[in-house]
Parts: sequence; structure tokens; C-alpha cells
Amino acid sequence: MQKTQWPDSLWRSTAEPLCDFPELHEDIETDLLIIGAGYTGLSTALHAADAIEQIVILDQAQPGWGCSGRNGGQVHCQWKPDLAALKRLYPGSQFDAFIKTLGDAVELVFDLVDQHHIDCQAQRAGSIIAGKGGKAVRYLTEWSKFWAETGADVRLLDKHASTELIGTAHYDRSMFDHRGGSVQPLAYCRGLARACHEQGVTIHGNSRAVKVSQNGNSWQVFTDHGSVKCKRLVLATNGYTDDLWPGLAQTIVPVASMLTATSPLPESVASTLLPHRQPVGEYAGVPAYYRVDEANRLVFGWRGTVSGEIGSLNTAHLRSRAVRLFPQIVGTEWEYDWAGYVGITSHQRPMLLRLADNVYAGLGYNGRGVPMATMMGKQLALSLAGRVPTISAESLRAIPLHSFRHIGVSARIMSGHLRDCLN
Repeated sequence: MQKTQWPDSLWRSTAEPLCDFPELHEDIETDLLIIGAGYTGLSTALHAADAIEQIVILDQAQPGWGCSGRNGGQVHCQWKPDLAALKRLYPGSQFDAFIKTLGDAVELVFDLVDQHHIDCQAQRAGSIIAGKGGKAVRYLTEWSKFWAETGADVRLLDKHASTELIGTAHYDRSMFDHRGGSVQPLAYCRGLARACHEQGVTIHGNSRAVKVSQNGNSWQVFTDHGSVKCKRLVLATNGYTDDLWPGLAQTIVPVASMLTATSPLPESVASTLLPHRQPVGEYAGVPAYYRVDEANRLVFGWRGTVSGEIGSLNTAHLRSRAVRLFPQIVGTEWEYDWAGYVGITSHQRPMLLRLADNVYAGLGYNGRGVPMATMMGKQLALSLAGRVPTISAESLRAIPLHSFRHIGVSARIMSGHLRDCLN
């Protein structure tokens, strides 16, 4: 199989190299096969390794090639819906369980970094959700009060305090969560892959799964040059899900998350942007997210189109948005542009799907993939062991009118931009 080309991203330029895992060129058997070597698949393998002796991971490229190596690296506890909407999504005790899962997911990321000595520029100085306009102020006020009542170290900041903390006067309010932080996302993913390898997990790169068939009580997955017979199967492909399993691709909408990064900023400028280096995510119609890395680069992103390509117009809009927020960076050179697919669900819930006996999928993190995909791996491992996960397993349900997703996503992005302009 021809090697898949890596994007020319900041993360690829700064992550410690990882030797390519070999392509599968034989027919093998294993207890557990995982398709996808991103956060979900690697975390599943790590958490299942104590109970399952033989684990194999297949990836169409190499670990971190997908959005696990392309995202903004933000580690937030926050989920997008307001409290009332989230309680409708998770009624009764399910709500309390999901709230606990949000906090536990962030803890899990940093626990794995410490446990496996992953060098990924991990910072845990907190994280920020910022917003402008009445709707955003109500959202941030409601959530900050709720989090504080749970005992979380979360504070609502007024406009002055937000300006001091972020370095722009754009926002009316912000919510500062001491639990959050950031990682270099590709370095984190490669660290998980190394940890899996050290645990005895077999990883095959450049080995795209092209067919699945059932053979009695087992499953067989075929690649271009080999096959894997397994007792248990996990599909962990999220925004890169294809038609391998009928109907699975129709449960999410892949949306391009686009990022751009400056050259290292002079200290006199960098010191005025996020001086304590917390990552920021917006509550907005089309939310931006950004941070300053260890080399004083501003890394700035937002949701793009349903194609993963970077266009010059979109890149210009992205950079223009950054300069409007931070006029002190005008004239700065921009070094990198890249994009990756995130998996968006219609109901804004992450999904643990039971596809068949001993076959599961985890996907749909709605832009919170670093913590939630890592946690999904742990939940999948619990399901494989016959235990009850805190994210309840559900059956596959396609998004209605999924074939018109391009129109729907474009309309939502346009209306979001309009709401943001009005604010």
C-alpha cells in the first residue's frame, strides 16, 4: 500500500519522531482487533491489555495521522450544550454520570501522560471558555455556577479579568477551569502508541481495513495484503470512518477543523497573549480555539467545511480572525496551515455503539477529542470485559438525511458566522 502523506503541520514538525509500524503482509489471528490508531484505538488497547493477551491495531496510515495528530491539543472539561439541553440528552442519573465522566476524562489524559512518561509538552495551568454577547454570558454564568456547586475549581471572570487573562478585550465573560490544560496532540498520540507497543500490542501501519466478514463466533478483517481473524473487534475511526461497517459512517458528520500557526513571536508580543499559557475555546456560533505553544507560536483554529482541504480563502479568514482578536500580532509571519476531520453527532453526544456480538465502535467527540476519545477507549475496554461503562452502549442509528450533510453543515456554519458578526 502506498504510504499516506502527512500534513505539513506544526505538530509533525515538533513531535518526537516515531518509527513507522510495518504494513500487514500475512494472515494472522488475535483476541482483539482494533481499527484505528488514534486516541480511541490506542487508549482501548492500553486499558484492555491487562485482561486481553493478544491485541492487534490496524491503521490506514500511522498512529496520529488522523485528527488525533492534527487537533488543537486542548484538554477541556466543558461540553457545548447548556445545562437544560444536556439534561435532556442525559436524563436522571445519566446526567450525573456524564458530568463525572467529563472531569474524569481530563484526569485520565494527564494520568496517562504521567504513567507512561509521555513527552508531549503537557501543561495543566487550567483552561478557558470565553464568549461575547448575552447568550454567551448566560451560558458561562450558568455553567460556572454549576461547576462550583459540584466542588470543581471553576470561576466566572468579568470583562476586565478576562482581558487580563487572555490578552484581548473582545470577550464579555470567560470561565476559568483549573482542571484543564493542553498537550502537543501528535506527541501525546505517539506516546500512547509507544506505551501500547511496550505492553505487547501489535500495531500495523499503512494497513487499511477494506472488508469485514463474520466466521462463526469470530470476525475476519481484510486489508490489501493480509487479514486478521479476531474474537473481538473495535472500530475506532471517528472522523475518518468509511463504509467498512454498513451504516457506521452515517452516524456522524466529519467536519474539517482547520488550524494555522505563527512563527515564534517576540517575547514582547508573546507576553501579552495568554501569559499563563491556558488554552482558550470560544462559546460562539463558529467557535475559535487557540493557545500559545512552548516556542511562543500562536496556534489558532476553528471549524471549517465538510472537506478536509485548506483553501486560501478560509486560511485568510482564519488569520484575519486571529489578528482582530490580537492586533498586536499584525505583520507576524504565519508558518503552518493544516486540517483534520472531527466527528460531529446530531445530538452532541459521544457514542459507544454495540454493532454486533463482541463488536463495538467509539466515535463522535464533537471537538473534544483529546479527553473524550481517551476516555472512550477506557469505556470500550470495560465493555469488552463485560463490565458496565459509564457511557452507555447504544445501537447504531443513522443521522436522518445524512446524504445532505454538506448542505446542513454549510448552513450551520454560515448562520453561526452571522450570529457572531451580530455579537
